[in-house]
Amino acid sequence: MARWDDLKRAIHAKDTDGIERIWFELLEADPQDPAPFLDLAELQSRQTGGKRLAGSLLWLLVDALKGKGRWSAALPVVAKIAAVVPEEGNIREAAIEAARGAHPDRADIDVLLEQSGVVGGATEDLAEQIRTLERLLLIQKGAWVFHKAGWGVGEVVEYDADRAKCVIDFMERPGHEMEIEAAARLLERLAPDDIRVQATRDPKALRKRAKEEPLEMMRQVLGRYNNRCPLRNVKEALVPDAVATSTWSTWWKEAKKHALLDPRFVVGAGRDPRIEFHDIAQADFQAQVDRALKGQATAAGRQKAVLELFTIVRADDEAKALLVAAAQKELDITRRPGDRVGWVIVRGQIAGTDYVEALATALSEAEDAATIVASIEDDKTRMDAARALVRTGEQGPERLLAVIADDDPVAARVAGETFSGLGRTDLFDELLDRIEARPGQLPNLYAWYCRGLVRERWHERTYEPIPLFQRILKVMDAVEFRQRKGTGDRLSDSRDRQAVGRLIDLLTDKDCTLARQASKAADKEQARILVKMLEQNRGIAGRAHERVLECILRDHPSAMKEDARADDALLRVYMTPEGMERWRADYNRIVNDEMPLNAREIARAREFGDLSENAEYHAAREKQSLLQAKADDLKSNLARAVPIKPEIVRTDAVSVGSRVRLREPSGEVLTYTLYGPPDADVAAGIINYQTPLGQALMGQSPGAVVRLDVSGEVRELEVLAIENGLTA
Repeated sequence: MARWDDLKRAIHAKDTDGIERIWFELLEADPQDPAPFLDLAELQSRQTGGKRLAGSLLWLLVDALKGKGRWSAALPVVAKIAAVVPEEGNIREAAIEAARGAHPDRADIDVLLEQSGVVGGATEDLAEQIRTLERLLLIQKGAWVFHKAGWGVGEVVEYDADRAKCVIDFMERPGHEMEIEAAARLLERLAPDDIRVQATRDPKALRKRAKEEPLEMMRQVLGRYNNRCPLRNVKEALVPDAVATSTWSTWWKEAKKHALLDPRFVVGAGRDPRIEFHDIAQADFQAQVDRALKGQATAAGRQKAVLELFTIVRADDEAKALLVAAAQKELDITRRPGDRVGWVIVRGQIAGTDYVEALATALSEAEDAATIVASIEDDKTRMDAARALVRTGEQGPERLLAVIADDDPVAARVAGETFSGLGRTDLFDELLDRIEARPGQLPNLYAWYCRGLVRERWHERTYEPIPLFQRILKVMDAVEFRQRKGTGDRLSDSRDRQAVGRLIDLLTDKDCTLARQASKAADKEQARILVKMLEQNRGIAGRAHERVLECILRDHPSAMKEDARADDALLRVYMTPEGMERWRADYNRIVNDEMPLNAREIARAREFGDLSENAEYHAAREKQSLLQAKADDLKSNLARAVPIKPEIVRTDAVSVGSRVRLREPSGEVLTYTLYGPPDADVAAGIINYQTPLGQALMGQSPGAVVRLDVSGEVRELEVLAIENGLTA
């Protein structure tokens, strides 16, 4: 591979003697594939005055291939000569000789030579004529082809040179007849071992080959895209025929390892890296490392890139040594303390040394050790540095507390791991007390502390589910308010966003453990308070809000009842998606049709003169006010609308979405479904859950008797059965 690089350098340096000497050396090495020679000849032809030398070199290659009997390989070289130095007089004869030598048994060779123009064609078109001949020669009985327009893979089953026709069995169109010239021009010729052919002939063998020869699979796919394409194209070509969807990630991890260590492949960075293949070695592993480092703008990004390479090639000692050297080089040129800590860790992880101890020694000598650790942005790196900080002598735990005081739960985790073993449980208790006393100022630590409470990590510290649930909501609301108000400090705002996210994760962790505990411990009034707090909270929304609310409503369906003391603007209105669409349609009709039409009526009535006695004008103005009020009401309700989903509907107690069978004292059985305001249709048995009947039924179980006062008359209804109205 090194001699190819030497030849490339000689071409760039315009070293004619060096070019010819190395070219001869490579020819004597028995060339199997002309492709790298063609690439470098093309490079030479682009140099000023370099075409003549390129042509001479290619003629040497033709002679070498002819001497080895590799006529098929010689034909594309002759085509290249025709493109580089078309004035050469014997190119046409060389092309004819190569074609006859490559296909001595083809009876139609003379016909194809004429059809392509190699025989009898114009001199200036010779290069294209030879390429046409190559395509024509590829179409023969037994050849595999690919139709790009959708017919898929096909096999040439009949070939008639006299009629210039062939018959191809395509996957989607068997027995299709085509002109040979059209087939050569339109179809892609496939080798028998091509992925698409194997997927048709022997899918099981293809899967085995993909597992055993991942680089060959990638090389074939890249060949379709001029030897360079993003990873997504490789995946599209291999999944699911060659690689199962479920095993793609594992396959790519192994293939990437081989590609990084193969100098012919270049693998870019990112989740969808650009992959290249070169017949001539382009990027050994050192070049891949340099490329990965150059592609990152920050020290944290470079450290992550090096560690990602390490996870891929960790079994290769030579590659590991290169990564250790790269980390050391970065360490030598890095001046920022936090970044230096990161590189010490990266170097130690790759080398397998005790990097935490090495860090502890370095930090013990620094005056601002806590500041250095706190400045590290990457959580994993900061955690390792925090572990080292604890080892910096007797003052280590106090130094770690200084880091934690900056609302750092990552450093707090290290304290939880280490303080007990160091006999400093007093410091740890002091830390927990401080967090409990100032949750609004330390929201990230408070989320970490509450998670420990729920998981019973803190000895002798217990909690009451309802007060803890309420306090988390209050902290979340306060942090969200502070975040919306804005502090002007991007770091503080970022930490507040992280805190809200961590508190939401705590409430929705697994199956909403804390919310379920609070719901089980609450009575009806407490449940209504929890629902109200949840509805008013500005920090939790979307699916997270729905999950927590569902936990409470499953135990307390009546908590959804209207609360006269609550602010209506903060109460959600439940309805079916169809009901929401009806309200939206009503709102759009009023705003876009009725109000503009009425505005024109107002303008017309104003033209009648004296407004004080203009009845039409005043009627139109009153109608406009009514339309505006109705539009505002619809807009407000739509803003608070929540679609009823099957998962919040109960069948053991009446809730929104329930279908309830009731029996009157007379024995008559009634069936009602409780939906939202826009869904109500009494004739169809659908009632608004906000009506007196709906509110009286909420939370009732089968067997319960509901007393309903209607205009002074008391009705008693027995609940017989409850179904899910959305699925019944």
